[in-house]
Amino acid sequence: MKGFKHVRFVKHEDGMEGVLKSPRSSKGGKVNNTTRQRFQEEARRMQQLTRDQVTGIVPVLDADPNDPPQWFVMPKAVKLRAVLSPGGRPADLREVVEAIHQVAGTLAVLADRDISHRDIKPDNLLHYQGRPAVADFGIAAWPERPELTAATQKMGPLYFFAPEMRFPEPGAPGYPADVWSLAKSLFVLAKDLKFPPEGTHYIQGGEYSLWAQGGEAAMDLAPVMETATAYEPRDRLTMAAFRDELAAWLKLHPGPVAPAHPAIRRGFRALEAATVDVRRHEEELRRLLPDQMRRLAKAQHGESDRWLPSALAERHPEGVRLIDLHGYPDDPDYDMGVDGMALSSTMPDAAGRRIVLGGFLMGTTTTLAAEIQQAGKVLASWDEDVNVLLPSALVALRRITDEVAAAYAKLP
Repeated sequence: MKGFKHVRFVKHEDGMEGVLKSPRSSKGGKVNNTTRQRFQEEARRMQQLTRDQVTGIVPVLDADPNDPPQWFVMPKAVKLRAVLSPGGRPADLREVVEAIHQVAGTLAVLADRDISHRDIKPDNLLHYQGRPAVADFGIAAWPERPELTAATQKMGPLYFFAPEMRFPEPGAPGYPADVWSLAKSLFVLAKDLKFPPEGTHYIQGGEYSLWAQGGEAAMDLAPVMETATAYEPRDRLTMAAFRDELAAWLKLHPGPVAPAHPAIRRGFRALEAATVDVRRHEEELRRLLPDQMRRLAKAQHGESDRWLPSALAERHPEGVRLIDLHGYPDDPDYDMGVDGMALSSTMPDAAGRRIVLGGFLMGTTTTLAAEIQQAGKVLASWDEDVNVLLPSALVALRRITDEVAAAYAKLP
């Protein structure tokens, strides 16, 4: 018998090797009551799942006949990562998806039994008897079992657990969290990472891209990953739906999935992802402008409604345009080369002067721009490059608005 503390490698008299698990002790060498209760519940429940012949779990070969049990034995298995990336070679995306699809099938069956694992991560995904198998149900939620974790205690693997598991509500089901953690596991196995990036895997986010692993096929997978890691549990795929979406992807891509060079990301789906990101920035710019337009109208006319809200609904509103180049000399009409634009204007004053405020996008960089115009000429102009999704963008927009209002007040 060899190993460490609560997990030891053992060999039966018939030569069969296994892994013996017992309650984990604390630093002082003692096992606290919560840990002991969790282990005993795990031992009993895993024996029941083994008797029920549930596939896709690491079964129980033997167990302490006493009640409560103090140990149980599982077969030796290898890490799923080692099978998908033998010798450290890059994993094949399709093989990873196929493996995670099988794990999702197992977890969907367990969810139907009111069981959530709550500790899904690559280290707990093994390979046994020719297929992926889920291991370590030490903090699983079982039906008709008192919750052994305080509401203020984080639940699950640090880099893989879902947002709601940071401070789980008593009695809240763990099935949505299992979906989140399994999607994160798919990502790190496909990219050969130790930890996943944080947060929802937005389609347009470069840090969440599997393009290099699967090219256009990876773009088909991106919406599944985004929905599987939705922030709100109610917006997330169920485990059964996650399993079915992965099955659909496998059906769409029955053959080997070709990796793609990250520097030549191309195709309509890749373009669509980039377009979604730009659209998100453009919409945020449109959201920020009305408050500042009302301030400028108040400064110019004494009435906050003397501006053109309808102009914000159009990319090139009739009669409203920027005249200065604002650092963009290639297209003075702001037409062909600009990825997005939002502009509005105050009503002209008695002298024909008006204030144009807005911005244009090159990729996800927004150039905020403002001009005081009169008779087709610029009396004064301002511009600043920002990331419109960050708080600093609103600070910059307010500062430009203040400067424009001050400059207008000084006009004769």
